[in-house]
Amino acid sequence: MQHSHLRGTLLLALALILGFALMGFEMLGSRYLYPYFGGGINTWASLIATVLVALMLGYLLGGALVDRTMSPRLCGVLLTFAGIYLFTIPLWVDPLFGWMLTSVGDGMTGIVLAATILLLLPLTLMSTFTPFAVRLLLVSVAFGGRIVSYVYGVSTVGNVLGTLVTTFVLVPEFGSRALTMIFAGVTIACGVLMMLSDRFLRGASA
Repeated sequence: MQHSHLRGTLLLALALILGFALMGFEMLGSRYLYPYFGGGINTWASLIATVLVALMLGYLLGGALVDRTMSPRLCGVLLTFAGIYLFTIPLWVDPLFGWMLTSVGDGMTGIVLAATILLLLPLTLMSTFTPFAVRLLLVSVAFGGRIVSYVYGVSTVGNVLGTLVTTFVLVPEFGSRALTMIFAGVTIACGVLMMLSDRFLRGASA
């Protein structure tokens, strides 16, 4: 029973942290897009749509993978790749967006394409965590509704905190590029923890 509670606490803590990082990076996305495509409603529509598509794809991919192999290690690998992608963004974002502005333009195609390149892959990989967490916590279908609500609820709290704290505290304190590196490191750390805790987390559904 104690181990089950510890596993639940760990997975919910990771849901909170990853929810924070995911929405925090969406807010950073607006900072990367602004110098090239502006900060108007078109830019925000592209960002929000991209995030929603990434969540959908991540949930679908994570659900398919966890049904085939209930492996926290695999989820950890996906999170690690997401973090590595985030680490590279400051290296290529300015030359790429500058080229896109002159080649594709700042209309709908250019903004959506830029938001997709910036956000879709890492946020999709980060979103795979949610189905893994639900499945690893699900010990009985009798508690399925509560398990799903706990995971999504805690993740949403992370989303809200990531939006507000990133915007009002972290960006002014660290700047966009340094904060991207911090989010990358946090995401990689979550992935490594999932890999190291593979056997421990599998026990939650044994």
